[in-house]
Amino acid sequence: MNIREQIENTFDGKAFKRPLFYNYEGGLRFELSEGGNYLNKFLTAHRKAMEVCSQIFSGCEDITICARVYGGKRLLSSLSTLRPLREAGLYPISGKEHWTEFDEEWLGDEDYSDSLWHYIAFNAPSEYIINALWCALSSDFGCINPNPMADIYLFNLSKEVMVFPYDDRGMDIVGPNKQFLKELYDQFEQY
Repeated sequence: MNIREQIENTFDGKAFKRPLFYNYEGGLRFELSEGGNYLNKFLTAHRKAMEVCSQIFSGCEDITICARVYGGKRLLSSLSTLRPLREAGLYPISGKEHWTEFDEEWLGDEDYSDSLWHYIAFNAPSEYIINALWCALSSDFGCINPNPMADIYLFNLSKEVMVFPYDDRGMDIVGPNKQFLKELYDQFEQY
């Protein structure tokens, strides 16, 4: 089974529905950033997200990462996003899956008739969590680089849980493994 099929089967086709927290019942939403200047907000969010993700991916040698990129019908239309993803190690030369989807919200809107979401999924060593969180959390800060302006999703498919750090303000964690989600809630209730 390929990565896309594993994600679709494990998360009932809801993994990429936005807003994730409201589309996947029983999930968790963590608040990440706190007051201060943009650098303090970003670093605090990154530290908290790493703390939670360290628990989620504990014992994993590899993790599954999926970057969602907005663009035209061809992936090369998103070159300005792919370059920073590659700089961050989130666009491997080989071993990645690519698929596209049209967003149903765009139906009937001529401005989006040639627009697609491109999904780039791959398995990576668990130390790439740092890079993935950096790219996800920097999305609201144009001055923090690399900043590919892509949605980044992290999956622990063996524990049936996924992480969507949507920006410095928060991170959604969902999945059918309710016991594991309860343990995360108990451990990180303060967030």
